[in-house]
Amino acid sequence: MYELIMDLPLFKGVGKDHISLFLEKTNIGFQNYESGERIVETGDVVRMVRFIISGEVRIIHRLEEASLTVEERCGFGKVLGADRLFGMETGYPYDAVAVGKTSIMEFSKEQYINLLHSDNIYMLNFFNYLSLRAQRPVDCLRHYCHGGVGARIKELICVLTDPGAKDIVISGSKYALGEFCGTIEEDVQEWKEEIVECGVAECCGNKVRILSRRRFLDL
Repeated sequence: MYELIMDLPLFKGVGKDHISLFLEKTNIGFQNYESGERIVETGDVVRMVRFIISGEVRIIHRLEEASLTVEERCGFGKVLGADRLFGMETGYPYDAVAVGKTSIMEFSKEQYINLLHSDNIYMLNFFNYLSLRAQRPVDCLRHYCHGGVGARIKELICVLTDPGAKDIVISGSKYALGEFCGTIEEDVQEWKEEIVECGVAECCGNKVRILSRRRFLDL
């Protein structure tokens, strides 16, 4: 348990003494989910900090007005909700569904605030976590500002999905993708053929499955 917690992103750099004190003072819950069970739903108010400690979850981002969906699969260490504990928007911006048997460790927002006050290392980890997510949209715009379908979709994937995400799937018709990218269906089809030829994605019907997030963004 000590090593497991010390590997979680919000606990990086803490020692076993920190973990002992954390376990002593924090009411930790463990939830187990079967494959297909919903863990969180879009709009649910974030009241807990949740970590995947075994298994995987499929994160589903729905762009309702664009008629598009972006899905990603994340495993151990994925944090659910930490970036929505504070601010104007405190609801989950996605659905999370268990992939296979999945275990979640969780504790309340109030307990996490106490933890942040207990040692600067927790505060630093939280700041780094939030900074990464705050900076990512700006960096995406800087890197993928040359226009076209490819750049627009790269922005989407860069902003919505985690660097360690696997099995990223974009679902939407060519018309919907064209509307999102401000172009025509023929351009979308040409882009699909290009990414398949380059070996970074598979296209089947209305689904684009990205085989490697890093390779796709570097294309």
